[in-house]
Amino acid sequence: MIVVVNHSIHVPEKFWASAQENLPKLPEGGVKRVIQVLPNPEMNKATCVWEADSIDALDNYLRDKVGSWSTDSYFELKTDAAMGFNG
Repeated sequence: MIVVVNHSIHVPEKFWASAQENLPKLPEGGVKRVIQVLPNPEMNKATCVWEADSIDALDNYLRDKVGSWSTDSYFELKTDAAMGFNG
C-alpha cells in the first residue's frame, strides 16, 4: 500500500537526524521504503510518500524512530487516481 504522511515537526534537528540514520536501513517492520520526502524550507513540515503494509505498521515505525518530535496525519493513496505518481 502507498501511504502519504503529513508531518508537523516539533524538533527538526532530531527528526531529520533520525531520518538520515534510519531510512537507509529499510525495509523494516512492515515498512518497505520511503518513495518521496518533500520538506518545506524551514524543515518543520514535510509530506512523505511511503510504501508500507498498512498505516498502522508505518505509524508504529515512525513512533519508534521519531517519537514525539512530530505530529502526523496519514492517508492511503488511491494510486489509480493519482496524477504524476510513478511509485
